Amino acid sequence: MLKVSEELCIGCGICADNCPFSAISIEDGLAVVGASCNLCGACVESCDVGALTLDVRGRKAQEDLAEWSGVSVFCEYRRGELASVSLELLGIGRKLADERGVKLSAILLGFETHETASLLIGHGADVVILVDHEALEKFRDDCYSAVFTYLVQQYRPEIVLAGATAIGRSFIPAVATALNTGLTADCTKLEIRDQDGVLLQTRPAFGGNIMATIVCESSRPQMATVRSKVMKALDFNAERKGEVIAVKPPADLLESRVRVFDSVVGEATKVNIQDADILVSGGRGLETAKGFELIRKLADTLGAKVSASRAVVDAGWIPYPHQVGQTGKTVAPKLYIACGISGAVQHVAGMQSAETIVAINRDEHATIFNVADYGLVGDLYEIIPKLIAKIEERRSL
Repeated sequence: MLKVSEELCIGCGICADNCPFSAISIEDGLAVVGASCNLCGACVESCDVGALTLDVRGRKAQEDLAEWSGVSVFCEYRRGELASVSLELLGIGRKLADERGVKLSAILLGFETHETASLLIGHGADVVILVDHEALEKFRDDCYSAVFTYLVQQYRPEIVLAGATAIGRSFIPAVATALNTGLTADCTKLEIRDQDGVLLQTRPAFGGNIMATIVCESSRPQMATVRSKVMKALDFNAERKGEVIAVKPPADLLESRVRVFDSVVGEATKVNIQDADILVSGGRGLETAKGFELIRKLADTLGAKVSASRAVVDAGWIPYPHQVGQTGKTVAPKLYIACGISGAVQHVAGMQSAETIVAINRDEHATIFNVADYGLVGDLYEIIPKLIAKIEERRSL
């Protein structure tokens, strides 16, 4: 809880001005905390007289921090395939492990994983901790969280990374709770702090308007989830050597209260814009849903996929699986063409890693031009047909 010292508070109002949730008011010369406070701590940092303190009850600093060592990555294996985010996490995990001078381990849960362990070693893992069991063939929260918690307790890594996928978001928070440690979700940047080796976990906050860097100084492991296409995987090296440790966890951890009768791939999941090399994205500047007919024509001409901003998804012009941004998919294509997209920070957070960004917008002051490599100012309904014609002309030569 947030405490206000009546002796120290001078009623200056700085804390109220700095509260992003308007949870503090000044009454009779004293700061009063309202129900909307979420303990972010912004007011504590702004108070020059030290009248505000955060009292986090039920949490004690661990005394065995030095006993935790290494970086571990949860490698998601489902329907016979390894999730691409797993290799991306091994890339950043390798960097963090090298800076800490520790080993990088990949934790692989599944059934009949075959040569996946060798693939993980080739992409940077020093050790693969493998639990290959039929009980893990189909994802079940209780089973996965119990086994993963057991492995973390056994091998005691100081850093644990996982993909912010449907599966990762489902069971990793339960693992953090069981371990009584913190978890930072949807990180876009991970670094090691030089002075003490603590993991700096950066993620968008307050609707993407600021970037917050979070630390977990008093407990281990330090846990974070990362969205797909934010980090880059290392190239496969067939010469790399590593160790595979096959683990048989206690039988009761493999028991589940859940029975999976069937698993069906929905039509929405077949729209995978994250693997596209070229994306043509439409925004509110299309003005109507029919505008996507032109977007699709350009995409077909380029052999690209269609994506969109949140505004047009919310308007019902195109389904959610096409959405790029903080609340949609994070993409990193070779070419991203933004058509009629203003460039809100939430959207830019999902596509700024593209190798080349082309923006088409009639507003020359649109913020999308700040991140674009090439900008075309004008009516997209005039520019895109000319662009399509030019591409077709070049291909006919």
